[in-house]
Amino acid sequence: MNILVLDSNKKSRNALLRIVKSCYGVSNVFAFAHRKEALICATDNRIDLFLIDIVFEADKSNNNSGIKFADSLRRYDLYKLTPIIFITSLAGLEGELLKRIHCYDYIEKPIGDGRLIRTCINEVLEAVEMCRIPEKREYIPLRYAGIGYIIYLDEVIYFENRRGTLYIHTVDDDIAIPNLSSKKFMNRIKRTKFLTPTYGTAVNIDYISSIDFRNKEVYLKNSEDIIPIGGRKFKQFKEDYFNCRN
Repeated sequence: MNILVLDSNKKSRNALLRIVKSCYGVSNVFAFAHRKEALICATDNRIDLFLIDIVFEADKSNNNSGIKFADSLRRYDLYKLTPIIFITSLAGLEGELLKRIHCYDYIEKPIGDGRLIRTCINEVLEAVEMCRIPEKREYIPLRYAGIGYIIYLDEVIYFENRRGTLYIHTVDDDIAIPNLSSKKFMNRIKRTKFLTPTYGTAVNIDYISSIDFRNKEVYLKNSEDIIPIGGRKFKQFKEDYFNCRN
C-alpha cells in the first residue's frame, strides 16, 4: 500500500511517518510539506490513503490548504473514492469534510502516542485490501502541464523518445510527454511485454504483426509505422521475440 502524508510542520510530519511505517501492509510512504510536490507524486504513483493536515500553510490567514488539496485530488477519476484522513488542530469542520470531501476520518491534534491514528490507518488499509478488485489492465499515471493521463498499456502500440520527448502511440491517440525518457517509462512497466528493437523505442509484442529479419523491420497492427531494428539490438531483439512466442 502507498500512503501520502501532507503536513508542513516537520515535527508533526516526522511523527506521522513513524506511525505510518509501523502499520501493517505499508509499502511506500511519501511525505511532503507543499501541495505542488504532493500532487505531482499523486499523479506519478497510485496512492491508497492520504493523510492531510487541513492548515499546512500556517503563515496564511484563513487558509484551508489541505481542503484545497483534497478538492484537487477528487477531480481525478483515480482518486474520487480514495480514503482521506484529515489531521488538524481545527475543530468544527467534521460535517463539511465528511459531506464535501467524503473523507474517511477526522483526527484532532495533538496525536499523542499515535494509537488512535494507527488504529484508523490499519482499518482503512484493511478495508482497501478487502475491497480491491484485481487489476487486469496495467496502467501508468502521467502528468504534464497540469493534465493527468492514465496510460493503459494494453492500448499502447509502441513508444519512442525523440529529442527528449516521449511519444506514446496508442490505438486511438498519440501522446507527447516532454522530459521523460523511454528508460524511465519502461522501468515503470511491470507486466505488459515490450521489446526494444532500437535504442529509445519499445514495441508492445501484442501489436507486432510480422517481422522482416532480413531487412530489419517490425510491422505493427493498428499502425502504418514501420519500426527499424538497430544493428546493436538485433541479436537481443530476435532472441527476446522468439522467447516470448514460445
